[in-house]
Amino acid sequence: MWPEPVERIAAFLRSSGASGRLEELAADADSAPGPAVIVGGFECDGQVVVALVPEERTLDRDKVAAAASCRSLRPVQPPEFPFRDARVFLDRTLLTTEEIWLAAGADGFVVGLPPSDLARLTGAKSADLLLEA
Repeated sequence: MWPEPVERIAAFLRSSGASGRLEELAADADSAPGPAVIVGGFECDGQVVVALVPEERTLDRDKVAAAASCRSLRPVQPPEFPFRDARVFLDRTLLTTEEIWLAAGADGFVVGLPPSDLARLTGAKSADLLLEA
């Protein structure tokens, strides 16, 4: 049996017909089983914005603000997946990845999804969100 927050995500995935999978990480694991994303949460002119970028890259707040058409942007705790009531932006480099991983409601649990399913389930729009190297 999954912890309650993880079970909510499992039920959401089942009801949505997504091809995602949930995994509990080994106690000594320090990363997801595949490419992971960083979830950035922001308050944008009274609305929550979630930005998803590759874990090994740096999110560019100015690009998030531009993508979301924000006058002001301040960091906030992002809502848990599936980011209900938030505008979601997915960095376009993630679209070429077969499966991406993000936190799944409780420490040590992750969900893996094809980017197309992640975008469909969250209503995410793709955008360039990365800080240039």
